[in-house]
Amino acid sequence: MLLAVKGAFVSVASLIMAFTFFCVVILRYGFEADLFAYEEWLLIICFWLYFMASALGTYENSHVNADLLNYLTDNERLKWLRSVLVTSVELVVTLFAVYWAVLVLRDEIASHPYWQATIALKIPFIVPRFALLVGFGLMAFYSALRLYVLLRLGRASDLAPGVERSPEEEPLAASGSEG
Repeated sequence: MLLAVKGAFVSVASLIMAFTFFCVVILRYGFEADLFAYEEWLLIICFWLYFMASALGTYENSHVNADLLNYLTDNERLKWLRSVLVTSVELVVTLFAVYWAVLVLRDEIASHPYWQATIALKIPFIVPRFALLVGFGLMAFYSALRLYVLLRLGRASDLAPGVERSPEEEPLAASGSEG
């Protein structure tokens, strides 16, 4: 359900941004008018879009990377070790980002009667700053989940759909740690 909500939000937010820029161009060059303070609310949408799309990219493991090791070796154990290392570093970095997002929100909440807000529409800055916490929190959750799966299942080939194991490769059955 959460994945569907994020996907729908990313789709709708992208359409809103495209439609807004289309309207701005039509108003500005067609009617020599301006769309009042569209930058303020569009910036909020951009923040949420960026962090929800980042969470989706982490979930799908489709974010940009420079992984050449999988092309240089056929050693499954080396590929698995690389995946564990990369996911561990990703999780640690993301957890630091979650901590900093909590600090940002804590400071924002502490200054409550004097919250910073946008100039024209007076949208509180806590709205985009909350996107930091939600986005980084989801990225950390998905990274932790991926690391758990990597450690629980074993080598990288165990994660690939359609890959069959030989009986001697069964890590759980061989160790006697089923269920």
